[in-house]
Amino acid sequence: MLRSAIQLINSLLQRITFIFVVIAGGMTVLMIFVTTYGVVARYFFRRPEPLSYEVGTILLLWGFLFAVAFVEWRQEHIRADIFVAFMPESVAHFLHRIVSPILALLYCSVLTWKGWDVAMYSLKIGEKSMSVVAEPLFPIKIMIPICYGLMTFVVLRNLCRGIAAYSSPSEKE
Repeated sequence: MLRSAIQLINSLLQRITFIFVVIAGGMTVLMIFVTTYGVVARYFFRRPEPLSYEVGTILLLWGFLFAVAFVEWRQEHIRADIFVAFMPESVAHFLHRIVSPILALLYCSVLTWKGWDVAMYSLKIGEKSMSVVAEPLFPIKIMIPICYGLMTFVVLRNLCRGIAAYSSPSEKE
């Protein structure tokens, strides 16, 4: 019963992270077109327009945020392993399976919590950017707690898998 619930949660989390990374890819393609439009407007038609820069920056931020949980899911993120190479294999596995997820869980939890506070404050005061477009900042800021909330669940999943690897010899990374 518990195993099937865990598999269901794992499957749901995997689907959500995959959907988010597909959205991130779409945002990257859209950012390419928006930036190209801005460059053509500025340098070929001599009519600079500020919207492409603003939209491109937002898409860059959101593209990163939407993809970060998927990268963590696949464990393809950058690791600072210069010191781990000199450690015994058992210590390195412990650091990667237990210590790193605990630190990441702490970081992501705080970022989600504080990001939510900042986004809600932005919504409360009706904060707008200081650019020419003056877009509302709440939709931009709310993506930080949403995406790092997903990342928190992915890190928690990785921590559970790391603990299971130590508690069960048949459990593999």
